Amino acid sequence: MPDTSELQRIRDSVEMVGRLSDSIFRIGPFNLGIDGVLSWIPAVGELYGTAAAAFILVQGARARVPASTLLLCAGLMGGRTLISAVPLAGPAVADLFTAHRWSARMVVRAIDKTLVERQPVTPLRSAARPFRFRRPAFLHGSL
Repeated sequence: MPDTSELQRIRDSVEMVGRLSDSIFRIGPFNLGIDGVLSWIPAVGELYGTAAAAFILVQGARARVPASTLLLCAGLMGGRTLISAVPLAGPAVADLFTAHRWSARMVVRAIDKTLVERQPVTPLRSAARPFRFRRPAFLHGSL
């Protein structure tokens, strides 16, 4: 299992690839990224989509993300790559189907869960000094 700093680096790189792939800038209600632009160039879009998907999955495996999450991510990104291979209509639909961003979010959430579980729990009170209830001054009778 990677240490905490390595997990944080993996998390940041996966988040960046997801953002660059599918949400560099907004056009109305839609996000567009490198993947959306390159999907209009035959074969280049599929190559980029496959490379970005492989990066997200490999980083997720390095971070020990659950296999069920990685399988879901692989299915999403594989389906998106297949859709973009359809001439003309494929790239248009693929621009709306932001699978890399969705997959990156799932991997990041799983890593975040691991990071939270690794944080040390500090006790609120020291065991040497137990908590004592003190009466408020107005209950002492001296007003």
